[in-house]
Amino acid sequence: MSEQTLQYFLSSGQIQEKDAASVEWYHAANSNSKITEALKSPAHMIEADILLRGSDPKEPIMAHPPQTDSDITFRDWLKEVTGSVKGVKLDFKR
Repeated sequence: MSEQTLQYFLSSGQIQEKDAASVEWYHAANSNSKITEALKSPAHMIEADILLRGSDPKEPIMAHPPQTDSDITFRDWLKEVTGSVKGVKLDFKR
């Protein structure tokens, strides 16, 4: 975790000490229901996976192989997290 990310959570009062172990994560927020759950959770950071949809329209979606489709595009996923106080870690998949 970067120094800047840790400092953000510390200065905003979300963690009490400068210790990355204090930061809670929500992993694999790759669907509409999972991102909704992640945003309501106490997690500080949301991790998700991006890949190019395997069928038309070929666009970035939130999915982890072997999945090739999703109910949420990367664009819509970003709209959901924008404005939240949570950090984001994105894994780009092939």
